[in-house]
Amino acid sequence: MEKKKDKQAAAEQLKAEMDKWHAKLDDARVQLDLAAMDGREKLQPHVDKLQMEWDEASSKMKELQASSGDAWQDIHHGLKISLKAMQQAFSKAEKHFDKEE
Repeated sequence: MEKKKDKQAAAEQLKAEMDKWHAKLDDARVQLDLAAMDGREKLQPHVDKLQMEWDEASSKMKELQASSGDAWQDIHHGLKISLKAMQQAFSKAEKHFDKEE
C-alpha cells in the first residue's frame, strides 16, 4: 500500500509540473503567432522543440500512470529527465522570444 501512495504522490507532483510547462508551451505558441513573419521563422524551431519535449513527457506520464509494481520508479526517473529537457529547451527558446518582443 505504501508503494501505491508513493506512486500517487510522485504522479501528482509531476502532473503539477507538467501543467506548468504546458502553460509555458501555450505562451510560446501565442508569442509565435504574434511574431512578425521573419520572427516566426526564428521561433518556430524552438516551439517545435518544446512541443517534442512536451510530447515525450506526456507519453512518460501515461506510462507512469499505467505502471504497476516497482516499474513506476524507473518511469518516474525518465519523466523527471524529460521535464528537465523541457526546461532546458524552454530556457533556450525564451532567449529568442525576448528578442522578438
